[in-house]
Amino acid sequence: MIDNKKISPFQFGLLVVVFTIGSSILLTPSELASIAKQDAWIASLFGIGISIMIIIIFSILAKQYPSYNFAEYCEIILGKWLGKIIAVTFVYFSFVGASSLLFDMGNFMVTQIMPESPIEILNIVFALVILYGLRLGIEVIARTVEIFFPWIVLLLLLLVIAIIPQIEMTNIQPVFEADLKTVTDGAIVYASTAGMPCVVFTMLIPLINNQNKIGRMFITANIIGGIVITVITITSIGVLGADTTSRVAFPSYVLAKKISLADFLERIEVIVAIIWFITLFFKIILYFYASIIGTAQILGLTDYRPFLVPFVLLLVIHSLIMYPNTIYEAEFNNRVWVAFALTIGFLLPAVLLVISILRKKMKSNVK
Repeated sequence: MIDNKKISPFQFGLLVVVFTIGSSILLTPSELASIAKQDAWIASLFGIGISIMIIIIFSILAKQYPSYNFAEYCEIILGKWLGKIIAVTFVYFSFVGASSLLFDMGNFMVTQIMPESPIEILNIVFALVILYGLRLGIEVIARTVEIFFPWIVLLLLLLVIAIIPQIEMTNIQPVFEADLKTVTDGAIVYASTAGMPCVVFTMLIPLINNQNKIGRMFITANIIGGIVITVITITSIGVLGADTTSRVAFPSYVLAKKISLADFLERIEVIVAIIWFITLFFKIILYFYASIIGTAQILGLTDYRPFLVPFVLLLVIHSLIMYPNTIYEAEFNNRVWVAFALTIGFLLPAVLLVISILRKKMKSNVK
């Protein structure tokens, strides 16, 4: 095992919650509304169900190989060389996830908060924070999430309570207007950002100091994160309407701008920005951790820290060149990323699990 640091099941659960919320709190309402209109929240609930089934696969794999991470599963189940090749695709998936979110962070800053600042500088600064976090190690990151999580909950509650008076129920009606195929399409898009990417946690499970009932913790934490996304989605549609929610890039940020309580509490969109920065930091760092640990595993190294700096440089460069513009990003997320996530976050673990079960049955029959 490359990283021998230990985290608790509770810390693992908190990491799953903030990872699930991650970028979704700002981006997912728009994506779902563009597909399922006012039934976007129903698509989100369906997506939670799909995510649960996928996480069950991760949990079964982890139970069969409790001391190994995903890159090691590939080699054990598929053989050394084929396993390494397949593990490379997982590493690239995690790396693309990290660089995509780093772009989103920079794009949000230059379009909403600091329009005069160059995105290159913002991405470099954020990447340096990620570098520092990974230098300290996953144990410190897990302790940090314990500090920030109560503030995330508090800020989310403040946001939702403050916006409830402005919800128009007519914006959510008619309910169930979207057909099953449309809702399913939306659910798959949801799962591609909040469910399937949770495959990166298979790199952390061997580090948990008590793996009893870890599957239940994994599922519960993902459901909690999913409920948050569903609540933000339904409030965005309830206040802005499905059409506006689908057209704006950051609907929950626009939503927060509309908060006004007795002409005293106004323009508190900074709450959404703070929540997003915190959850995005943890999501990027977990994606990046999975990619760098997987790389070290494939290369047979015993420590990932020596090549942290070159990897972070690659991360920044990739984040700046992967999307020529936001229109291309939207097309990438709805088509390429969904297919990529389905392959690495669902099909690959499912195939590994089936092969593992068949091999064990064949060995038991031989005996």
